[in-house]
Amino acid sequence: MSIQVGIPQAAMNSLIDLVDNVAEVQPGWEVVIVAHKDGLYGGDNQVDEEAVAWMASVVQSRGAHCSILWLDDPQQPHQWRYPPILKGVVQEADLVLCTSFDITTTEFGDFRKHFEDAKTWTVRVFPTTAPLLMSKWAQTPYELVTTIRHVSSKPFMNHMSKFVLTDPNGTHLEGYTLDPVKRPGIPGLPYNSYRKQVRHVSFWPEWVHPPVNCQDVNGVYYFDRMLSWWSRWIGIKPWWDEPIRVDVKDSRIVKLSGGPEAEALQRFLTFLEGKVGDGVWKFDTFHFGVHPNADVTVQECPNDLHRRLIEHSHTSNLHVHIGSAGAKENYPYYTHITGDIRRPTLKVGDTLVYDDGWLCCLDDPEVRAVAAKYPNLPGIPER
Repeated sequence: MSIQVGIPQAAMNSLIDLVDNVAEVQPGWEVVIVAHKDGLYGGDNQVDEEAVAWMASVVQSRGAHCSILWLDDPQQPHQWRYPPILKGVVQEADLVLCTSFDITTTEFGDFRKHFEDAKTWTVRVFPTTAPLLMSKWAQTPYELVTTIRHVSSKPFMNHMSKFVLTDPNGTHLEGYTLDPVKRPGIPGLPYNSYRKQVRHVSFWPEWVHPPVNCQDVNGVYYFDRMLSWWSRWIGIKPWWDEPIRVDVKDSRIVKLSGGPEAEALQRFLTFLEGKVGDGVWKFDTFHFGVHPNADVTVQECPNDLHRRLIEHSHTSNLHVHIGSAGAKENYPYYTHITGDIRRPTLKVGDTLVYDDGWLCCLDDPEVRAVAAKYPNLPGIPER
């Protein structure tokens, strides 16, 4: 089948990268695009039918069979559903392109496990509208962003190292990264190796460096934004004016202070403690974005929840996990609450990883060489 006439070139740049280099769609595959109907009438799952049609057209042009599953299943707090109809799709498909904001492997333990048990590959697709498919963010070559993830892993692949993290808001944390052999799944994997060696889930565009687990963390941490999946259930906006201060002692949260957002977070974590236990007070994980162009305008993305989701993956964005509680049988959700900062300075051992918000590996010759392969596509911006 030929590609749909009328897809703008900018969107084609993005979709060809998705289909050929991320999903690696093969002739004869059964491919399903999952989208939520509520995104068309004001729900959180931002989507548009034109973008879905463009995606399906490019998938079909590779000789695959493509179906579209539209869900209309608004979620209820702490009763989030993995719809049975989607379970059946996952079981039978070779590939699922998931545009859902609500249903993700990051939060849904059942969803993640089912993909792995079914041996179905999924790609979480973040550009869910026509303007986002045409953005610099979506057009940045997947190979470049994956190389940034790979190269940025190197300082964390050594033996346990001391780290110091600061920022202009007053953050000052010190601790030790764990030995890599104690952190399974932390890849120093190059382009095109991640899919073949790790889980059955990938993200497009590439999102964040894998989590860095720590111990003996002490100090203070200030943040004024978080990932928006959880912020809406906490009852706050994904950005706010007065930073939340976290006092950390021996890798535990001992005090939260600040404005109304801090009070809301304190209440929410206390509520979650009853669901998942003491792990909600752990402070032992950080990581950061790996995309140099993850910054879109309000015109490209009017939805605050999605714009915050996108900027979370920017190379200037470092975040900690507020709590490290795993999913439980009676609460099968990962409490993936984050605290994000935008101008970190981070030293790990003798290596300067961040310098006032600049991810230093962007100057690495290996990264620059990959950027040079794509002179007509977005690359590494000026510092």
